[in-house]
Amino acid sequence: MNEVRALIEAFDAATRRGERCALATVVSVEGSSYRRPGARMLVREGGASTGTISAGCLESDVVEHAKRAVRAGEAVLVEYDTASTGEEMAWGLGLGCNGVVRVLVEPLTPGSPYVEALRRSCEARADAALMQVATVYQQTPSSPAAARIETGARLFIGEGGEVGREKLSGEVAAMLESEVRALSFGGAMPGAHIFDARGAGVKVFVETLLPPVPLVIFGAGHDALPVVELARGLGWQTEVVDPQARPASRSRFAAADRVTLARPEDVAAQVNIKPRTLTLLMSHNYSHDLELLKFLLASPARYIGVMGPRKRTERMLSELAAGDEAFRLGDEDRERLYSPAGLDIGANAPAEVALSIVAEMRAVLEGRRGGMLRERRGSIHGRPSDGEGVPLTDELTRPVAAA
Repeated sequence: MNEVRALIEAFDAATRRGERCALATVVSVEGSSYRRPGARMLVREGGASTGTISAGCLESDVVEHAKRAVRAGEAVLVEYDTASTGEEMAWGLGLGCNGVVRVLVEPLTPGSPYVEALRRSCEARADAALMQVATVYQQTPSSPAAARIETGARLFIGEGGEVGREKLSGEVAAMLESEVRALSFGGAMPGAHIFDARGAGVKVFVETLLPPVPLVIFGAGHDALPVVELARGLGWQTEVVDPQARPASRSRFAAADRVTLARPEDVAAQVNIKPRTLTLLMSHNYSHDLELLKFLLASPARYIGVMGPRKRTERMLSELAAGDEAFRLGDEDRERLYSPAGLDIGANAPAEVALSIVAEMRAVLEGRRGGMLRERRGSIHGRPSDGEGVPLTDELTRPVAAA
């Protein structure tokens, strides 16, 4: 299940029981950490929790902060310096990740705009619009005259341009909106950023709430079952297309979000492929695959995986080119065509093959090449650069001129 969906379901269940909750979110990381900014954990006032923000070393302490936040009704920023041996001994937490982790702990109330934004992100269709959220987690005024901004204040920017705010004044919201849009336009990755607004250093965690990853599998054989299972475990939205249009496929793939019975010539009218869509061709029928590959190459699919030997795919491409003078396979098409599909892990059984394919899809989503981490240079969480890791700096200082 998607992590966000699990948190929302836990929050709804607690609310029905009349139990108050707090949300703990990793908003900034310097150095090494098991989880990156955006990791969340829901804590109920009794101490039970859903989700994780570390490998288990921070959770117990965060639970205590969360219970206090619920009682006080105020958000608090908690900082863990996991590189400090002295701090480790004082806490008795056994840390050693060699990094600084900042966690925003805030009480949640039913109807919270942030809760509703998270709810929409996990319940929306895979082709739904994304939303950017900027959360203030710390402020360092340089003068008594600097305006105070409440910890946990938020700005919401929809893909269509709509803007919402929570605990923010109009002036501060306008400043944040301008800066967040500039970050997005400049291609900056989500993370922690520092803005200077009227003498106040405002630290903001900027994230993009995306709908579930859409995966469309063309083929309803037994080897498609573990692909669906793994994808569903990651919270992806799955659709199985049976080119043989067998009604039994609906019950066989009950775990999929959607099962479409469509002959290859009818697929274009029944299957919607978006730029974020991952696709996998595994019908194991050459004539079907030939027609479906033509459809997929004409679509904006981000990933086109093809089961079977490389020579088989090259033969299909040759036939498509010979049969249609307008057919052209450009460099961009080859970049998104993965044949044979999957990472080289020595997979043999259907479950192993599914693992290799889903892992490759996950790597593609992050712009990675799927190599072994021990051979990666730099931070394992760093921004990709030609398939290699580079150190990640979460905090980017961008001065904002006072209006």
